[in-house]
Amino acid sequence: MFEIKLKGIIHLINTNKAMMTTQISVRDILQVYEIDDSVNRDINYARKKPISKYIDSFDSEIGIFLPSLVFSFYVDPTKYYNRENKELRIPTGLKLKVLDGQHRIKGLEYLLRSMNDKERKEKILDSTMTAQIYFGLSKNDERNLFADINSNARRVSMSLITKYDTRDITKVLIRDLYNSCTALQIAGVEFNKSRIVRPASTLFCTSARLKVFISCLLFGKINISKKNEQLIKDKYDEILVFLDKFFTVLFDVLPSNPGDVTKYMLGHEALQNAIALYLHEVIILESEKDLKWLYNWEIEVERLQFINWSPKNSLWQPYTVIARFNTKYEHKTFIDNKPYDLLNLLKNELLL
Repeated sequence: MFEIKLKGIIHLINTNKAMMTTQISVRDILQVYEIDDSVNRDINYARKKPISKYIDSFDSEIGIFLPSLVFSFYVDPTKYYNRENKELRIPTGLKLKVLDGQHRIKGLEYLLRSMNDKERKEKILDSTMTAQIYFGLSKNDERNLFADINSNARRVSMSLITKYDTRDITKVLIRDLYNSCTALQIAGVEFNKSRIVRPASTLFCTSARLKVFISCLLFGKINISKKNEQLIKDKYDEILVFLDKFFTVLFDVLPSNPGDVTKYMLGHEALQNAIALYLHEVIILESEKDLKWLYNWEIEVERLQFINWSPKNSLWQPYTVIARFNTKYEHKTFIDNKPYDLLNLLKNELLL
């Protein structure tokens, strides 16, 4: 333990209260912070892991943004503040009471405890965060400030955020969708390789194939245009929520482990895209100037349960060949990768 010194000017709010803005290292935050249960709400421990994951992406291309931490210095600062050096001294034993940012701090602790890379760990510990420190607050003032911060805070719409994000919007969408949709995670998406080797892999698709599937579903075509990309940016939140629910319903209707091509035809790209194109026709109402879907679209997705997806189903016979014949990897696959014959097949089966 050692004394912490923070640079900044203490500004008077009124005759009794003041505030200072400063930079404080993560190392010092973890030494000096204190959470008062009578002021803060209970810690939501489920938030620690996603926050720690976000913090761990600090060296990514786009970086991270963490709002200021807010603390209360609940003793008289007069004897701890050097006006000449503009420096606040926090000796061993004194604490900064957290008024806002407790989950960020707990996320940092969670990340650092689970980190084995010592160099990366030191880099995080030595990094700094902005802090606002209030002086002269009563217990009631602290509660009111905590309530004011948390009741007036507004989550920034992802639709607004993505307008200023120069990355490929569909890649951003796919990553966000995968991180939020448990059903998609269970089905499996390959992000590291450009193709899936069947039948060894039973992952449902690659990220590139997922992008095509979503294009077929939302816009009824294989490739997304600049106009489509702008529409995704403008309605990002709504589209993300829709797709999350869509894949949850879809994988509930389809057989478990649909990427296993020894049991089902669903692991093949042609059929996946045919399904997406079919569902575009029956559930998407508008995809040119706006993106709108049926209110009760789930009913149309649920109709897929009536299809026999087994390779033994004679329905697929005219469109399939045997791949890796006469080996232990033998399985049925589609003759070509074009989805439109299969789209007509699905229409004949489902639109009776």
